Amino acid sequence: MKKRNHTREGSGLFGQLFSQLFNQLFKPLFRPIQLVLMLAVTLVSGFSNAESRAAAAVSGQYNFDSGGLTRSYLLHVPKQLAQGATLVIVMHGYTSSASNIMAYSGMNDVADEKGFVVVYPQGTIDQRGNAFFNVGYEFHAESEVDDIQFIRDLTAHLQSELALDPNKTFATGMSNGADMSYLLACQAADLFGAVAPIAGIMMKKIFETCSPSRPLPIFEVHGTKDNVSLFNGDMENSGGWGPYLDLPATIALWVDLNNLTETQTRELPDNAANDGSHIVFDRYWSESSDNEVWFYKVIDGGHHWPGAHIDWWRSPSAWWYFRSSNQDINTSRVVWSFFESMSD
Repeated sequence: MKKRNHTREGSGLFGQLFSQLFNQLFKPLFRPIQLVLMLAVTLVSGFSNAESRAAAAVSGQYNFDSGGLTRSYLLHVPKQLAQGATLVIVMHGYTSSASNIMAYSGMNDVADEKGFVVVYPQGTIDQRGNAFFNVGYEFHAESEVDDIQFIRDLTAHLQSELALDPNKTFATGMSNGADMSYLLACQAADLFGAVAPIAGIMMKKIFETCSPSRPLPIFEVHGTKDNVSLFNGDMENSGGWGPYLDLPATIALWVDLNNLTETQTRELPDNAANDGSHIVFDRYWSESSDNEVWFYKVIDGGHHWPGAHIDWWRSPSAWWYFRSSNQDINTSRVVWSFFESMSD
């Protein structure tokens, strides 16, 4: 008869009792530690993925679907892009293009130096065959293009793909792109830290209905002899764009919305005496607000982006038109200085 191994049977019974006791008394204590470790691994993985996306970002032209349309944009990414970087949106003027405003503004040079991303959205083509952003011009009354939604979609897409800081997004633009900046400030203020219209105006309807979710800091540069976006406005609609407000009234609106009580006016040094213009700078602020409004009046200046440089051999027609641009400031650098100061 085979002998039973009492020793092994006793050891197995003891092991079962110990296991049950451990599970009842000690295992629950390890569960929170396990969850913390799992969470830590997930966070590290998420940060790693975000850093990888940012590092893999490449400058170039891209397509993007929004509002049932395939839209395009030019993206400029600095070589050393940190996670949580700033996004600056730069919008072109009527009849122009993303590539033109990219070359004209010189914003890429500032982005490379300061480490932020720049996106240049491309407008759609209107019935006249011209590129535009839909801000409500009279001859676009039948247009159903929703450029506010396009900018919303594009902003969310880039913030996600490039791991950008959603609290550091800014918009600027020239002419029609500047008008779009004002429209965004009124109807999509939640997206931005500030906007900087260059040679921009506010259409009468937008001005009268502007009720932002929160008031934004505003930066405007405008020539007093601008023959496209008239400094004194065009409430009679003599230009055919639709009625729009003068610049002093436009600036006063944003000063009032931001409840700014202090002002300072100074004339900037006329560093380029041969450009036929000089700049008077009005700064509005308040001790009770972090927001400010900066207004650069280019006395005798035209429809320009001051400080812009165009090589004549690249675009002779653009060089001829913009050759008399004010050179007392580099607008892109001053715009970035404003954005940076409003995000501190």
